[in-house]
Amino acid sequence: MTAVPPWPTTGFDDIRSALEAERTGPGRYRARNVKSDIERTLGSQLLALTVVLAERTHPGSTVQSMHAVFPRGGDAARDIEATVESVQSGRMLTTVEVSYAQQEREHCRALVMLTRAEPDFLRHSAEVPAGLPGPDACEPFDCGLMPWETKVAGGDAAWSGAAGRPAAVDVWARCKDAAGDPALSRALLAFALEGLVVPVGTRPYPAVELERRGGAGQAVVLSQTITFHEPFVLDDWVLMRADNSHAGRGRMHTRIQVFSAGRLVASSSGDGLLRAARPQGRALPGSGHA
Repeated sequence: MTAVPPWPTTGFDDIRSALEAERTGPGRYRARNVKSDIERTLGSQLLALTVVLAERTHPGSTVQSMHAVFPRGGDAARDIEATVESVQSGRMLTTVEVSYAQQEREHCRALVMLTRAEPDFLRHSAEVPAGLPGPDACEPFDCGLMPWETKVAGGDAAWSGAAGRPAAVDVWARCKDAAGDPALSRALLAFALEGLVVPVGTRPYPAVELERRGGAGQAVVLSQTITFHEPFVLDDWVLMRADNSHAGRGRMHTRIQVFSAGRLVASSSGDGLLRAARPQGRALPGSGHA
């Protein structure tokens, strides 16, 4: 069993086009859904769109941190209505709230803090461990949610369901179409990070064990926090170090550190929901066991 996790399939040009939301009034925008093979709005798109709308609302400032919650799913067949409200605006820091709804039913809300650059007072940062394989030493794998170059040690086999693996993974990514644009790079990274929250947490369990427990059923991201520490561009390789530190009671928690040229440029934490497809112990059709 070597199939990679069932990420939705997306396209770069379509993602970029969908992020160009139409302004429909003061603080109000309309966007279409990114095309994919699932019927709900992608949380990845809402995270990326939050970066775009917050920075469009306050030119000259960049997103420092954002926390988004997804209380219900959106319908991919309907346009997304976005509202941006400025909560506080200062000389260096600004706070906005971005909410998303369809037919007046809210399905995502994000609180965002933006910042302007300040000089260092102190400086230190996490570092990439010595000896970690670089992108040249890793193999490509097909992640439909990231329609750009992605590499991991072992390639597609790193996501194999044949054997248990650590609940941590190092993913290299590069999008040459980002064309040296830091703002687009922030949005695309936010888009990518959501896709690692749940799959990393299932790595310790071989496919046969997941089936014994009832099979992986509903899987969604409930909330995600992203902090941007330093400027970066995604047309250079970035390293996403994802570590699923806890799974239990139908939930899981994943932390991700993002490095560019050896510097920590972003951090994220996400909470996901993963439920069994069948009550534990119920036999599969034709399985011949209870």
